Amino acid sequence: MSDADSTAENDMAITNAARIADNELFPCAQDIDRADIVPRSRFNVLSEVGLFGVAGPAQRGFLDLEPRSARRVIASIGGGCGATFFSWVQHHGVVRALRASRNIELNNSLLPALCSGDTIAGVAFAHLRRTDQQAITATRVKGGWRFDGHAPWATSWGIADLFAVAAESKAGEVVWGLIPGTASGSVRPTSLPLPVFSATGTVALDFDGCVVADEKVIGVEQLNAWRLTDQRRASIGQPAVLGVAERAIRLLRAAQHDEHDPAGPTADALSDELASTWEQDDAVLTALSDPSSTSVALGAASAHRASCLALAHRSTTALLAAVGGGGMDLSHPAQRLAREAMFYVIQAQTADGRNAVLQAATHASKDA
Repeated sequence: MSDADSTAENDMAITNAARIADNELFPCAQDIDRADIVPRSRFNVLSEVGLFGVAGPAQRGFLDLEPRSARRVIASIGGGCGATFFSWVQHHGVVRALRASRNIELNNSLLPALCSGDTIAGVAFAHLRRTDQQAITATRVKGGWRFDGHAPWATSWGIADLFAVAAESKAGEVVWGLIPGTASGSVRPTSLPLPVFSATGTVALDFDGCVVADEKVIGVEQLNAWRLTDQRRASIGQPAVLGVAERAIRLLRAAQHDEHDPAGPTADALSDELASTWEQDDAVLTALSDPSSTSVALGAASAHRASCLALAHRSTTALLAAVGGGGMDLSHPAQRLAREAMFYVIQAQTADGRNAVLQAATHASKDA
């Protein structure tokens, strides 16, 4: 594929994501927010334009978006329907893992269906970020690995057909195994009552003697190496929070009563800040892509993440102020967007990210 063709495909994906977010996802988002589970139809509108293949290999006919474009697509979907987004975005981590897997047979058998959206995947790995104890242990047994322990967070249960689960071996390895997305005697889900994204099937998973056969093992890697990579990937933050900010700004502008209403100028100022924040996002992404970049790049990424969160908070707060008490009704998007902005404060939070948010809050308090 030529550079021009690749650029055109990236641009088309961004355009398609924005169109679907506006025309398909956002009009139904309030209903999905209060549904028991995100219906498959919401994912079908994404698969129809190839958006389950965002991370799929181009040589096999999938999008393989470059990171900047992928972040724009993610932001649009996140600003369309948060619950649909949060289940959909888990899927791409499994696609990336399978692309890198040495298990060629597993790659060949699953990757086409995953990238087309015919098969949906979820992940359970956030527990690896805990350094105080092993959450799920991986013990070598004949023909595979035995998983035991507790995963406190897994999204898309009841949605995903299969899950990639990470477990730790005594040798300091991460074992990635695929399991069906169904309960059994060795895998037991417990629903988590959440104030947002309750339709995403987010559960805790208990593993008791769950054996993952070798042919279902995506790969084995060193835990310390994985944590370094994860820190770089997570430090910049979730671009969906900028999609939430953008949606809130658009609704804020629409809420302007007349030319004297400050909602309009506030929306303009926030929109300008959003544009500059995207420019900073590109700069941080470039810095993080340099393998030789140091902790300075990670610090800048965490500070940028805190800025994105603050922008979303101020945008959703401004929207609530503009629309008044009606914005707190569950049928109104203002309260939903505010809850979603709140969620991204803790999603994929690293220690550096936590500290950056707290420091930003301290500075804001002193400046007030």
